[in-house]
This record gives sequence, C-alpha cells and structure tokens, in this order.
Amino acid sequence: MNSHRADGLGGDPSTQAIILAAGQGRRLQPLTDDTPKTLLDVGEQAILEHILQALETNGYERVVIVTGFESEQIRDHCRSRESLEIEFVHSERFDSTNNIYSLWLARDYALDGFTLINSDTLFPASSLSKLQQNDGSALLVDPETEQTGEEMVVAFDGDDIEAIGKDLSGGAAEYIGLSKFTAEDASVLFEHIGDFIEQEEVNGWYEGAFDRLFDDVSVGFVETDGPWIEIDTEEDLSEARGIYGRITVE
Repeated sequence: MNSHRADGLGGDPSTQAIILAAGQGRRLQPLTDDTPKTLLDVGEQAILEHILQALETNGYERVVIVTGFESEQIRDHCRSRESLEIEFVHSERFDSTNNIYSLWLARDYALDGFTLINSDTLFPASSLSKLQQNDGSALLVDPETEQTGEEMVVAFDGDDIEAIGKDLSGGAAEYIGLSKFTAEDASVLFEHIGDFIEQEEVNGWYEGAFDRLFDDVSVGFVETDGPWIEIDTEEDLSEARGIYGRITVE
C-alpha cells in the first residue's frame, strides 16, 4: 500500500473504487468519539470490511480511501489486506468540509473511471455487481424507499437520471451512495466539482456536481438487489446489526 501519488491508478471503473471515509460521524457520538464511523462493527466486522469484501467478491483490484478523522485507524485496518491494492488520500480539512471536497482530493485517481462508494453504506455484493456490469455511468438507486425528505432522491428522464437532490419534487428513487463513472464522464464531473471548489463551496454534497453533470452527459441508473442501509444514527446502526446477515457478501 502506498501514499498519495498523482499518476493515476490505471484500470477502469469496474476494477477501481474510491471510498469516502473522512468524516467522524458526529450523529453517532459517543460511539464515534474515538472511532471513525466506517470502523463501527456490524455483525462482528467493521462497516468498511463489509465494503472491501464486496469489492473483492466482484473482482475489484484497486481502492482509494479518502481519510480524515482518525485516519491511522483506517490505515491499520487495511494494512494486512493483500487481495486489493489500497491507496490513501488524507483530507486535512475533514472537520470543516463535506464529501464534495473529499472526492475532489481523489481526482488524480479518478480520471480513468471509477466506482464511488460512501463508507457508511452497507449493501449486497450483488447490487455492486449489477452496477459494475452496467454499461456506461450509472447510480445505484432504490425505488422502494419510503421518502421522508432526508433522502437524496433522483428523478428520471427515460433511462437516464435527470436530477438529484434532497428537496427534489417528483423524485422517483433514492440514491444509496454507490455510483460508477466512465473516464469520459469522470472528466466532466470533476470539472463541475472544480467549479464548487474554486468558489470555496466545500461544505456541500458531491451530488450538487452530479446534478450539473446530468445536464451534460447521460447517466443511467441501476436498481438495488436486496436490503441495504445508510448508517447515520444509533437507530440505523441497530437496524444494520439486525439485518447484516442478509447484506453481507455471501
């Protein structure tokens, strides 16, 4: 495993992933006072471990993890892994920025295409497989979610995604925090992210750049295959621990 380098990883969006794991997870305090959210245990292994196993199951070769809070704990967790080439990018501004800035820091690795994964989401390996095998860029979505206004929802235009946001009227499905971008589309995406960063708009969600991307390129969607959960609160964590057996890689 190596430190941040700027020559890109090579490969393609079906073999390399970027995991955003810089945040502390303050809504889960005191559990996250000294532990990154992604290292909380669900079913006797860390959330991050579930994600890495899903990547291994689907033949991914390289992973970039963007760290911030307690970054050494995440490095230590990954240290003995041999089946994946793991790189790290550290965000010095993790406590004052949001995930759009974390993704920006990984741009040198992303321009050959990549799969993007939020580090607080548990999902079946089969859902990742569907996304991986889909031609072109796509978001993994759940059309069955009961929407409360807190979810990041998407609206469709035929086979493509037209818009994304938390306050989106007419949203048809929830984006679950997994997506895939071809090299060509990744280049356009990072142009939009760069516009946010140039304006020092670093406290927003990367979905703001997604929304602009949809005006420029066709991005499809893939529906989830089985139960998944985003872990933000102790209630989420308890639910995840109750159903983890149905969303592990087996």
